[in-house]
Amino acid sequence: MSFKSIRTFVVVTAGTCLLAVVVALVLYALMAMNRMQSTSAERTGEVMEQAIGDRLDALVNDQASRIQRKLDHAMTVAAQLAALNELMGKKDADGWPQLMMTRKELSAMVRQTLATNPELLDVFIGWEPDAFGSDAEYTGREEDGYDGSGRFMPWWYRKADGSLAVLPLGDTMESTKRDDAGIREGEYYLCPKETGKRCVIDPKMYDYNGVEQMVTSFNVPIMVNGEFRGSAGTDLSLAFIQQMLGDANQSLYDGAGSLALVAGNGRIVANSADAASLGKPAEAVMGHQVAQMLAHADSGKVVAPESGEQSDFARYLSFPVAGTDSHWTLVARIPRAAALAPLMKLEQTMTAQRNQAVTAMSVVGLIIAALGLMAIAWVGHRIARPLRHLAERMREIASGDGDLTQRLPVHGRDESALLAEHFNAFVERMRELLVGIRASSESVRRSAGEIASGGQELSKRTEQTAASLEESAAAMEQLSGTVSQAADSARQANEMADQAATAARGGGEEIQQVVSTMDEIRDASRRIAGIVEMIDSIAFQTNLLALNASVEAARAGEHGRGFAVVAEEVRGLAGRSKQAAAEIKTLINDAESRTETGVERVGRAEASMREIVARVEQVSASLAEISTAAGEQADGVGQVNQAVSQLDSMTQQNAALVEQSTAASESLSDESDRLAEAVSTFRLDRQPDTAGA
Repeated sequence: MSFKSIRTFVVVTAGTCLLAVVVALVLYALMAMNRMQSTSAERTGEVMEQAIGDRLDALVNDQASRIQRKLDHAMTVAAQLAALNELMGKKDADGWPQLMMTRKELSAMVRQTLATNPELLDVFIGWEPDAFGSDAEYTGREEDGYDGSGRFMPWWYRKADGSLAVLPLGDTMESTKRDDAGIREGEYYLCPKETGKRCVIDPKMYDYNGVEQMVTSFNVPIMVNGEFRGSAGTDLSLAFIQQMLGDANQSLYDGAGSLALVAGNGRIVANSADAASLGKPAEAVMGHQVAQMLAHADSGKVVAPESGEQSDFARYLSFPVAGTDSHWTLVARIPRAAALAPLMKLEQTMTAQRNQAVTAMSVVGLIIAALGLMAIAWVGHRIARPLRHLAERMREIASGDGDLTQRLPVHGRDESALLAEHFNAFVERMRELLVGIRASSESVRRSAGEIASGGQELSKRTEQTAASLEESAAAMEQLSGTVSQAADSARQANEMADQAATAARGGGEEIQQVVSTMDEIRDASRRIAGIVEMIDSIAFQTNLLALNASVEAARAGEHGRGFAVVAEEVRGLAGRSKQAAAEIKTLINDAESRTETGVERVGRAEASMREIVARVEQVSASLAEISTAAGEQADGVGQVNQAVSQLDSMTQQNAALVEQSTAASESLSDESDRLAEAVSTFRLDRQPDTAGA
C-alpha cells in the first residue's frame, strides 16, 4: 500500500499498531478473566463438592444413628421380655424357678410393655408346646392368648381406637409359607428358633387396623439352659423413618435430593422421593447402579461412589440392625444441578461481571485508541510539515525561476531541523557553484571576444602579407627574365648591371619586408597560442566546476536531477571549448612551424639577393664570369621563386587558420552565452524580502 502523505502513513501505521495493541490487551484480559473464572469455578466447585460430600456424610450418619436408636429400642424391649421369660424357666440351686409368675401375670406384663412403648404396634410371646407347663389346663381360652391346645402365645396389639387387645399368635407362628417378598409367614418365630439368635424380620407392608404400613419385627429367642423354649418379639411401624427422612431431605437443598432406606433383602423401607415405592425392590425403583452399590456397601462406613460431571452426589451407609446380622443401607442422593446451584449462580454473576468488565475495557480501549490516534495525527503533522516545506522549496527550485536564495526555517535540534540545515547548506553550495560557473562563462565569453578580435586583426595582416608576396613573386619573375636575358646576351650585361643592381637592391628590400612580416606573423601566432592556452585552462576549470556540480546534484538525489542536467550541459560546453581550443592550438603551432620555415627560406633568399647584388656590382669587374654567374643567378632566382611560392602558400594557409580560429572563438563565445543563459535561469543573488525564506 502506497501513501501520498507521510502524515497519512504515520497515522495509519501507528494507529493500526495502537488498535492492535488495544485489541490484544482486551483479548488478553478476556482470556485472563476466562481462565481466572474457570479456575475459580473449578476450585469453588471442588470446595463445594467437598462441602456437599461432608454434609451428606454427616446427614447419613446422623439419620442412621437416629434410626438405629429407634430400632435398638424395639429390640431391647423384646430382649427384656425374653430375659424375663428365661428367668421363669431357669431354676436355682434349690430347684425352684428363679422367677415365679403365672401366665396371667406374664401376659399382663406383656400388655404393660406395649402400653409403656407407644411407638410399638404390638408385643408378643410365643412358647414352645407345654414349655410353660399346664397347657391342657388352658385349652379353649383364646381370649387370654392361648391357642386351642392351651399353648401360651399371647399377642398384645393396639386397636384402631388405641385400646389394647390380646389374641393368640395362631397357627401361622410356625408356618413356612412364603409371601411375594420371599418371607415365611412364621419367620418371626422360626428364625430365632432355627438360629438361636436375635432376628430382625425384613420389613414388609401390613394392614394394621385398615392402614397399610411398613412393619418390621424384632425377635429374641427364649433360651433355658441352651434349649429353645420360645421367643419374644415386638412389631414396629417404620412410618417414622419415612417421616424422618422426608424432614431431613427437606432441610437439605429444599428437598431437591432424596433419602432412602433399603432393607437387607433389597426392599425399600423408606423413600423421601416416592412414598409409593415402599416395599418395592430398590433396583426397580432406584436403578441397577444403586443396587450394585448396596451389594458392595461396607457396614458402618459411608461409601461415596465416583461421581462424574453429569451424575448426582450420593452416599451409602450400611449399618447393622439392633445388633443382628441384618444390615440396612441408608442412601442419600442430591442432584448435581441442585447442589451446585449456588456455584452456577456465582458463575453467572461472574460471567455478567466479566462481560461488564470487557465492555468497560473495550470502551476505555477505544477512548485510549482515539486519544492515541489524535496524538499520532499531531505527531505526523509535526513530522510531515518540514518535509512538506522541503518539497515546496525543491519544487520552486526545479520549476519557475530556480530561486536558490530560498531557505528552510530551522526550529529545534531534531531530525527535521538537521534536514533543513543540510538542505540550506546544499542550496548554498549549489548557489556558489553556479555563481562560479556564471563568472567563468563571462570570462570565457570575454576571452573568446578577444581571440576573435585578434584573429580578425591577424587576418588583415595576413592578407597584407599575401599581397606583398604577390609583388615579390612578380619581381622575382622580372628578375628571372633579366637573368635569362643576361645569359642570352652577355654583351648587354654591362649595360644593364646598374639596373640589375638596383633591381637586386629593391628585391633585397622587399625580402627584408617579407622577413619582417613573417616575424610579425610568428609573434601573432605565439600570442594566439597563449590565448588558446588560456581558453583551454578556462575550459578545464569550467569542466571541473561542472563535475563538482554533478557530484553535488547526485548527492541531492531526485531533487538534484535538474542541477545534474545543467551541470552536464555546462560540462559538455566546456569539453567542446577545450576541444576547439586544442584544434586552434594545433593549427597555430603548425602555422608557426611553417612560418619559421618561411622565415628561414626568406633569409636564404635575402642572402641570395645579397650575393646577386655583390655579383652585379662585380659585373663590371669580370664580364667573363657573367655567363657562369647568370646561370647561377638563374638557378638562384628559380629557388627564390620557388621559396616565394611556398611562402605565398603558407600565407594562404595562415589566413585559413586565422579564419578557423576566428570561427572557433565565435563558437566559444556562443557556447559561453548559452552557459550564461542556463545559469541565469537560477536566482543566485539574495533579495532582502527572501533572506529569511
